[in-house]
Amino acid sequence: MTERAQSRAEARTPLEPTHDARHCLREDALARESLVFMLQLPESGLAAFVYTWVNGLGKAGSAFVVYGPEVGEVVADFIDGQPVSDDQGFNDWQVGKVTVRHGKPFETAQIIVAPGGRASLEYNFEAVHPPYNYGSHRDGCPGWVAEDRIEQSGRVRGVLTLDGRAIPFDTMGHRDHSWGTRDWYFSQHWKWLEAQAGADLVVHFWEVEALGRKVLRGYVLRDGRMADVTGVDVKFDHDERLAHTAVVADVRDDLGRSTRVEGRTFALYPFVVSPQVVLNEASMSVTIDGAPGVGHVEMCWPTAYLEHVCARDLSAGSPVIRGLP
Repeated sequence: MTERAQSRAEARTPLEPTHDARHCLREDALARESLVFMLQLPESGLAAFVYTWVNGLGKAGSAFVVYGPEVGEVVADFIDGQPVSDDQGFNDWQVGKVTVRHGKPFETAQIIVAPGGRASLEYNFEAVHPPYNYGSHRDGCPGWVAEDRIEQSGRVRGVLTLDGRAIPFDTMGHRDHSWGTRDWYFSQHWKWLEAQAGADLVVHFWEVEALGRKVLRGYVLRDGRMADVTGVDVKFDHDERLAHTAVVADVRDDLGRSTRVEGRTFALYPFVVSPQVVLNEASMSVTIDGAPGVGHVEMCWPTAYLEHVCARDLSAGSPVIRGLP
């Protein structure tokens, strides 16, 4: 990472590098540590993510999902419940077809999804800013989400192979790393956004509704300065499945700046992470204050609620965003 990138977080207390390694969790099925790596390729009509996790009982899993209009039937390789030893770290982490190798903490990572089936992946991540950790917020990290978690955007390079066709990429991407408790059903709804329009213009926020309150965490990297998100106003269009098709977010930060993110969904995957919860994963072409880029918006819905509203007519009274292409 460049000295310039380091200076962007001048007001933030650095997180110890040891936190990019595997943590010691309590012996509990709800204790969980996870890594996510995101890839959006709107020009190729596809998106992908790699997700791997381990719980406090030493059982691990991984997911490799490729989706979008050019993919046809979604590629979804899952494995769960694989025993892993306590000394297997993220410097050489292997679960199913997924291998993760963290390099210098909070700076580089390599992800390999082995051939077999329709798709494989070589993905190299290089951070463009220091990690943002939720625990650095004055109110800390919500305990049902994690003890702490980091969000970080970066340059991603590599090759996605789909049905024998090699698709090289050199673009912006995003990752997160969380550790602690993960109680999926604690939250009634959330909107998680990551977007980049180059290495110097990045937005992330997570707005969650839980316990009768709204909780907000996130950051804006702009003009060489990184600042906490203090408020968001989000509007979105959706289809009959309540899957979001367009998003407009006005984001305020503690430097007094306002930043607008506009996104149009080009690939969507409903991720059933538990019997009670569905995450609508929408990969997007975005603009940030008019600058073109890529991003992703995840919306969390309780399964029973989603089933209820999708059995009704959602068109009546639904707002429509005007002005997006």
